[in-house]
Amino acid sequence: MYLVRLIFLALLSLVFVPTSHSATIPTSHFFEHAKVRNMKLSPDGKQVAFSYEEGSEVRLAVMQLANMQVRSSFTFGDNKHVLNFHWANNERILMEVAEITGNLVTMQGTAVDLYAANADGSRRNLIFKTELSTYNILHLLPDQADRILIGKYHWAEKSGMRAFTLDINRGTERFLDDQPPGVVASLMADNSGVLRMGVEFIEGREFDDNKTVLHIKQQGQWQRLELPAKRPNPIVQPLGFNADNTIAYFISNFDMAESDRHGLFAYHFNERQLELVARHDYADINGRSLAHDGELLAVDYVAGIAEHEFITASHPGALLLAGLKNAFAGQKVTITSFDRKGQLALFHVSADRNPGEFYLYDLQKKQARYLASVKPNLKAEQLVAMQPVSLAARDGLTLHGYLTLPQGKDKKLPLILNVHGGPYGPYDSWGFNAEAQFFAHHGYATLQVNFRGSGGYGDDFQRAGRLQWGRAMQDDLADAVRWAVAQGIADPRRICIYGGSYGGYAAVWGVIKDPELYRCAVGYVGVYDMPLFFKGDGSDASRSRNIGQYLRSHVGEGQEYLQSISPVHHVDKIQVPLLIVHGSKDVRVPIVHANNLRRALDQAGKPYQWLVKEDGHGFYQLANRVELYDTMLAFFNQHLSVPAAAEQAAE
Repeated sequence: MYLVRLIFLALLSLVFVPTSHSATIPTSHFFEHAKVRNMKLSPDGKQVAFSYEEGSEVRLAVMQLANMQVRSSFTFGDNKHVLNFHWANNERILMEVAEITGNLVTMQGTAVDLYAANADGSRRNLIFKTELSTYNILHLLPDQADRILIGKYHWAEKSGMRAFTLDINRGTERFLDDQPPGVVASLMADNSGVLRMGVEFIEGREFDDNKTVLHIKQQGQWQRLELPAKRPNPIVQPLGFNADNTIAYFISNFDMAESDRHGLFAYHFNERQLELVARHDYADINGRSLAHDGELLAVDYVAGIAEHEFITASHPGALLLAGLKNAFAGQKVTITSFDRKGQLALFHVSADRNPGEFYLYDLQKKQARYLASVKPNLKAEQLVAMQPVSLAARDGLTLHGYLTLPQGKDKKLPLILNVHGGPYGPYDSWGFNAEAQFFAHHGYATLQVNFRGSGGYGDDFQRAGRLQWGRAMQDDLADAVRWAVAQGIADPRRICIYGGSYGGYAAVWGVIKDPELYRCAVGYVGVYDMPLFFKGDGSDASRSRNIGQYLRSHVGEGQEYLQSISPVHHVDKIQVPLLIVHGSKDVRVPIVHANNLRRALDQAGKPYQWLVKEDGHGFYQLANRVELYDTMLAFFNQHLSVPAAAEQAAE
C-alpha cells in the first residue's frame, strides 16, 4: 500500500476530474504525431532510448537520465520508421527500421532492416538487410557483448526459419547446429538464450489444410510435444519461460472443440506435464508482462477495461506490477523495461482518457518519476470515457464492442459507426482512440463493434467471418446500429457509417446493403472492386506467396460471386451522400479502387465528395490528417445535424 499511496500523491495533479468542454480543442491536438512512442531503459539504468514521430518518420533518440539531456538521435529518411529497438548493452542499440507509407499499414509482409549504433550516435551500421531473407530477434545474449540470437528465414531455405548468432558490430552470422526438425515457422529461446521451443509449419493444399506442431527441447533433445487436441488445427504460439527455465509457456486453443478462446498453457519440463494456467471467459490473450529475470508475471486480455491475470503473483516483479496497477486503477500499465539488476523499472500508463505517459520507478527508493507524455496537448478532463458493450447478432452470436459518448449526453445522439480494418485478425479494443474522442468532442457518439471475423475472441469467432464479406459481417454492423437505436442511444435519423481499409469497404457496402440505416457514409482507403482485389490489384499484399490460398478460403472466388459483394458493381443502390478518401501513394489498397468507384458513380450519375492526398494507406502527414478530419466533421455536420424533433415536425 505504501507504493500505491506514494504514486498517488506524486501524481495527484493527473487525477481525472470530469469537467465541461470550455473551449474547442484544435483538430491537430487529437491527431498530432506522438512526442514519444516508446521508451526503454539501458541495462545500467543511466540512459533511456525513446522513439518519436517527426514528419513522415519515426526516429530514435537517447537521453541521459541524470540531466535529461538528449545525447544522440537517429533518422533514416522519409517514411522510415523505427518500429522497435533494444539495448544490446550499455553502449550499443539495435533499431528495427521499415518503410511505412500510411498509419493503417499492418506489419505483416513489411521488410524490416536491423541497424546497430552506439548510444553517442557513432558507428551506425546496417547489420541485417531484409531482401531475400527476413529475421526475428530471439535473444539479446547479454553475456555475449557482441552477439545476439536471431531466427532467419531465407526464401529458398526449405527448412524454414533457422537460428544464427549475429555480430552487432560487423553483421556477420554464425549458424547454430542445434535446430528443431521440419519446416520451422518460429523459434523461442529460454532466458539463458538457449533454443527451447520451435513451431513447425506443415503446408497443405488449401488454407485449412495447413498445420502447426510444437517442438520442445527436453534434456538436450528436440521432441514433438503431443497435444491432446480436440480441434483439427489448433493455434500454437510460444510466449515465454519462468525465470529458471523449468516451465515453458505457450498460447493455444487445442483443448476446445468449439467456441474456443486462446488460453495460456505451461509445460513443466521436470514433470513432463501440461497445465492450463489462464483463460478468459470470452476473450483472447493480447499481451504479457515480464520481470527483469524473464519470469512471466501476467497476461493481458482483449476484453473490457484493462483486464489482466497474474501468473506468478509472489514474484517481486508481480508485486511491483500489482502496486502500479492499483495506483493507476482503471488504466493499462505496462513495464517496458528494467535495468539489469531489477532495481529500476520504466513503465507506460494509458487509458481511454490518457493517450499515454511514461514513468521511471525506483524499487529501492520507492519513488516514481514522470518522464514524458505521448500527446501532452490533450488533458484528461477534456476527454470522455469509452464503455465496453455487448449485444446479440441476429443469429444469436455475441458481439463485443465499445461506445464513446459526448460529455454529459447519452440519448438520441447522432452516431458514427466506425468499422475497423482487416478484417480477419484486427479488432477494436479499449483505450485512447483519437477518432472517437474527436467525434465526441464535437457532439457525436461513436460505436465500434468487433464483427465476426475480428480477432481477439477465439479462432472460431474469426472463422465465422470467412466468406462473409458483405454478408454476415455486414449484418453484424447493422445489428449493432439497431441495438444502439433500441437502447435509445442513437437517433435513427442521424447515423453515418465510416471506416478505413476493410472498414472503407464496409462503409460503402453498408449504404448499398442497408440503405434505410444510414444517412451518409465515409469510405477511407477502402477496397471497392472485389474482382480486381481477387485477381491482383498491384498491392504489396497481392504479391504474397500464399495470397491466392488465403483469398479463396476467406473472401471467396468466381466472377459472379465477387461482383455480388463488390461496391463498384452496385453503386446504383446508393441513395445517401458519400465521401471517398484515398492516398495516392497507397501500396496496401492502391488508389485504383477509389478511381474505379468514382468512375462507376459518375456513370450512374451519383453525387459524392472526393478527397485524395499525396499520402499512403491511412494519412500519416499531420496536415493531411487535419484536413481529413476537418472535412469529415463538416460532412457529418452537414448531413447529421438536423435534430430529430425538427425533422419530425417537418414531415
